[in-house]
Amino acid sequence: MPIPDDELGLMVRRHAVRHTPPAALAGRIAQALRSEAGATTVAAPAVPVRNRRGWWQGLVGFGAGAATAWGLALVLLAVPMAPQDALGEAVTANHVRSLMASHLADVASTDQHTVKPWFAGKLDFSPPVVDLAAEGFALTGGRLDYLDGRTVAALVYRSGPHVINLFVWPTADAKAQAPAFSARQGYQLAHWAQGGMQAWAVSDLNAAELQNFATLLRERTAPHATRP
Repeated sequence: MPIPDDELGLMVRRHAVRHTPPAALAGRIAQALRSEAGATTVAAPAVPVRNRRGWWQGLVGFGAGAATAWGLALVLLAVPMAPQDALGEAVTANHVRSLMASHLADVASTDQHTVKPWFAGKLDFSPPVVDLAAEGFALTGGRLDYLDGRTVAALVYRSGPHVINLFVWPTADAKAQAPAFSARQGYQLAHWAQGGMQAWAVSDLNAAELQNFATLLRERTAPHATRP
């Protein structure tokens, strides 16, 4: 007595769960079933079990590698930037912005006795202002700027064609700090603190020239770096 189609299918499925047929036999069974159903498409060549295993292993390896790369990228993005590094980035950005906007000074003057009083009433501190023209760094003016979550003084100096932005504002730590130098985006930076004030100088001067500027400025402003 012939076995009904539904029972035959059930038997085949049960057998397939227990045993993995050879690749050639699996191909012949699939072709026979398609012929019975009147299929017109040509069967795709069976992939050997060994190749299938290698393909899955490769896919798993690729997935693991991709996951590791994404995980590393997320970790790097999640690591917060050190406060001084973030402030250095902001100082550089403000310097570049002042050059691009051609807005270097709210008060344009080479006279320190004109620039310093201009800040009165606009800031809650009195920035030290000196002219170093005799040493090759001429004061050309000043403006208000914004850094570290507050309004700061920006003093503008020139050395030949080079512009120096000097940002000054009070520091929470009254301890003096010797100048620290770094470079960002092709600009040289100098950072120091004294007399309750912190200062950031940024310019496209070379490192030695900016160090000289910072040294001269610290020597000349130390007696004046006090709050009103």
